[in-house]
Amino acid sequence: MTPSKNPIVAVIDLFRSPIECFAAIYERPKWAILPYLMIILGSFILWGSYFNHVDMPWLQQAIQAQLGNIGDNAQQTWLTREVLLAGEVFSDITGRTAVIFVLALWLKLATKSSHHQHSYGKWLAAACFIMLPSFIGDIASYINVMFNTNSILPNAADLNSINGLLKLPLNNRWAALATTMPLLAPWYIALTYAAVSAWTDLDRAKAIVVAVLPWVLTLIVWPLLIISA
Repeated sequence: MTPSKNPIVAVIDLFRSPIECFAAIYERPKWAILPYLMIILGSFILWGSYFNHVDMPWLQQAIQAQLGNIGDNAQQTWLTREVLLAGEVFSDITGRTAVIFVLALWLKLATKSSHHQHSYGKWLAAACFIMLPSFIGDIASYINVMFNTNSILPNAADLNSINGLLKLPLNNRWAALATTMPLLAPWYIALTYAAVSAWTDLDRAKAIVVAVLPWVLTLIVWPLLIISA
């Protein structure tokens, strides 16, 4: 195993040979700034393209139809291209950043039983690389938006989420879950498993549990909250 030689190679190795990528990141956690910037850039690429191509009158009417009557003042205030674009980008960036920080905290706590302990900063670097496939999802969403002749709502345009397939309307009680739950979760789980295996002495079964448990809890707890609401 040869650790990645530089940040760009590390990004490539994440998809080609994750163990080599995480071996390099362990020594150079500052390289994580590159995948984090890519994650942010992907959001700008996707939503910039979407709002440049979407039929705004249709979008405004569709949002009004699904969310109920919206006053003219409210429509002029927030149902504009600029506000909607800023809202989607801000939501993506804050959401992905929060996931990275929470995932790093989970990995720090969940690997306490390992003899090899690492700082929160190193797990934060690993989390940035683990979430990098969201950039691939953004590019796929961008291509879908560019070549799709039918108008689609923002919550259905993002192929990173399950709602990219389900396309639930905004007023559906399950739309929030479907929009937030990543379609690429299996990929994130596989990369998490690779990081835990590379950095700890946990056996295979424990490493799998550490990688899978956060997503399983999300799939179980959130629907229960929706049902009980």
